[in-house]
Amino acid sequence: MAFQAALGTRLVRGRRAPQELAALCAPARAPALRCATHRACRSHTRGKGHTRVNVRMALKSGAGQSVKEDTNDAVREAVAQASASVANPAIAFVSCTVARPADEVRAAFAAALPPNTPIHGLTSSGALLSSFGSAPNAVGCLLLDASDAPGAFAAISDMGGDAGAAAKKLKQAMPQPAVIVMSATPGAEEACIAALTDVFGPNVPIFGGTAADNALTGEWQVFSAEGASGTGVSFVGIGSQVAFGASMLGPYEATSRVGVATKTEGRRVFDINGKPASEWVYEWLGDAVKDAYENGGLILPVTSTRPVGIKQSSGEYVTMHLAALGGRASYADFFAPVPQGAELVIMDSGEGPSTGYAKTLSDAYDAARSQLGASKNPSAALLVYCGGMAIAVGDKLDTGLTSPAFKDRVAGLPLLGMTCFGEQARLPLAQSNVQRNLSVGLLLLA
Repeated sequence: MAFQAALGTRLVRGRRAPQELAALCAPARAPALRCATHRACRSHTRGKGHTRVNVRMALKSGAGQSVKEDTNDAVREAVAQASASVANPAIAFVSCTVARPADEVRAAFAAALPPNTPIHGLTSSGALLSSFGSAPNAVGCLLLDASDAPGAFAAISDMGGDAGAAAKKLKQAMPQPAVIVMSATPGAEEACIAALTDVFGPNVPIFGGTAADNALTGEWQVFSAEGASGTGVSFVGIGSQVAFGASMLGPYEATSRVGVATKTEGRRVFDINGKPASEWVYEWLGDAVKDAYENGGLILPVTSTRPVGIKQSSGEYVTMHLAALGGRASYADFFAPVPQGAELVIMDSGEGPSTGYAKTLSDAYDAARSQLGASKNPSAALLVYCGGMAIAVGDKLDTGLTSPAFKDRVAGLPLLGMTCFGEQARLPLAQSNVQRNLSVGLLLLA
């Protein structure tokens, strides 16, 4: 796909990590498709969404996408599709790519939606996603109506990036959410998780995706009905009136290659096994990272199929994307925090990249669906697909999204899918909320 090729080229050519990468790795701190299986679907074309009336559910939902060139026209089309079954949304989840100015998209959605509709928005890398494939340069929305369960959603944003202030405001609006959806910009995720944990305690699940751009140039944006920002945070509390199931999977197998992070600061690792971290990486990856080893720079395409995992006491792995090497400074930067003393395990991606991670998409749905219980059918879905995995799969992204098993599972389900630069989720066994990478997850609501 064009956007993946452009991103891969940009990352390969970058000899030194751009200024924006410092924030990510900072120390301490189409053609029409028939919708034959969608009996309740009003319309469905590639680049467009679908709607379904959930007459038995308290939660009504509708999704829409458009690739029209004019942003106002595109937003109106997406909202019209979604509004066919949701006249008065309680919340609008919105996404676009950085090919369109986020503030323009924000303003268009604010104008097209009913007055005072809360918007939780973020930019996606290159495309929006659905079971009909990727839609480059699209705008999309997922509208939810909980009129039978008032107070089911509360949305708070802070475009200045003050996660603590936003968390406290969310607490005032919804003292006891069942789950919190978050979006932030790269490098701010841990602070958001910490702020939410400080205010709500450790037992509230968090699910989210990090805003992204097309080439790691810092164009990512978080936005709300009121504004857009390259440093913003947005939180949505979902009350117990709405049933949910969430998943975030790192579909990898551990290998025998391990190392201990003996000196770290935030996302930066200085020493592994007591020697410079970049030496350990070079011994592992060799000439594929030679330029970055000698001069510093990004190594994302090389490591997108080679996650590094940190094994938790629960046996679960938190997977991370090794992002860059520091040249003569000899450090290694990751897109997630690395605790000092952590054992770093090299993971094997197997056949995942060659299939677009088709099985992982289906498994992610099943894992989330199992949490809803047999009596609940999902009414809406948010899909988070890691941008690093999009690099890994290349033009196989659509292969995974359109795989029969995944399409069958989400048939008729209003869904908004995004390609993100970080994923946030709760580990099922460890019962802790974490920042991770190279993962695929779904949030199902009913």
